Amino acid sequence: MKRALSVVLLIGLMAFSVVAAGFSVKARKPSESQVALQEQSQAQEQDKTQEQTKTQEQAKTQEQAKAKEPSKTLAKAEPSKESEPEKADEQPGYDETLLNLFEASKDMYVKSDVNVRKGPSTDYDLVGHLSPGTLVKVLGQYGEKGWYYVEYDKDKAFVSNNFLQTDKPAQEETPAKENAPAEQAKAEGPAPAPVQAPKQAPAATEVKAATDTLPEPASVLFIGDSRCVQMRAAVGDGGCSWICQNSKGYEWMESTAIAQADRIIGKGTKVVICLGVNDTGNVNRYASLVNQKAAEWAARGASTYYVSVNPVTENIYRTEEEVQYFNATLPGLLSGVTWIDTHTYLVEHGFQMKDGLHYTDPCSVTIFNLIISSL
Repeated sequence: MKRALSVVLLIGLMAFSVVAAGFSVKARKPSESQVALQEQSQAQEQDKTQEQTKTQEQAKTQEQAKAKEPSKTLAKAEPSKESEPEKADEQPGYDETLLNLFEASKDMYVKSDVNVRKGPSTDYDLVGHLSPGTLVKVLGQYGEKGWYYVEYDKDKAFVSNNFLQTDKPAQEETPAKENAPAEQAKAEGPAPAPVQAPKQAPAATEVKAATDTLPEPASVLFIGDSRCVQMRAAVGDGGCSWICQNSKGYEWMESTAIAQADRIIGKGTKVVICLGVNDTGNVNRYASLVNQKAAEWAARGASTYYVSVNPVTENIYRTEEEVQYFNATLPGLLSGVTWIDTHTYLVEHGFQMKDGLHYTDPCSVTIFNLIISSL
């Protein structure tokens, strides 16, 4: 009985082993499937990663290609930027950081004829002219030793520093010299001797002496520069009184001529002013002084006239452009003063000059008659 039971148990144990082995086989097969799935998933991940890498590389390549396109655009745009300096050359500008303004303005004097410009070089437009001895208010300097920044005609402008100095230059009359025509021209010396020896203009001391002895108010009084000196010589005084000297301008009129004129101006006097060719840049100062004195003289019964600056031709001291600027500006600034435009008449009818600045005697006579007929 026991033996039979043992056989049964042995058989059952063997059957259980077979079943367990079957289950083991079944359990092993799913694990291989999972491995295959994992391998497939990994392969897909690798493919996906490679695809992303490829996409990124393509995107990077496209970005690099796009990056090259703007550089070409900029290269094409550069010529238009280079064209800007060319425009600046037409209307040049200067570096304002190099402009050194003084703590206080300085009074300086013009050493010799000099042009006034919009900027600190000869490349800039001309705005006027200053004559020797002219007082200039200097506001600063361009660079350490560059052009001076000055007040000019109620505006700001530039003058070469080579032509200004702190000391007022001595104003001397330049005597006539046969072998020094250049020196005569520079100082506007006595008129060059014409073919038929004309009367010589009186010296400044003679003019003053004549005014000292005038017993009654002058009927017509001329106040002027070397052109006026020549006109007086050409007409032989012409029955008029004269206060005129070579190389003179606003400073002389204010300091000297006005005082002499005040002594002989009275009722009925016609004051004729012929100044400006030596310092066209002082147009505003002329207007202010003449308006003031014209009002004072009108109270005495006198009348005031201002004669246009007449034409110039080729010379190294004055330009027709400066003359026209003076003539165009001054009439609008005058008050109680009659403007006599001889400039237009001469331009329309012609004129004769000796040196580009001074007229022949016949032309001076014509100018004198034009003035007298306008009084």
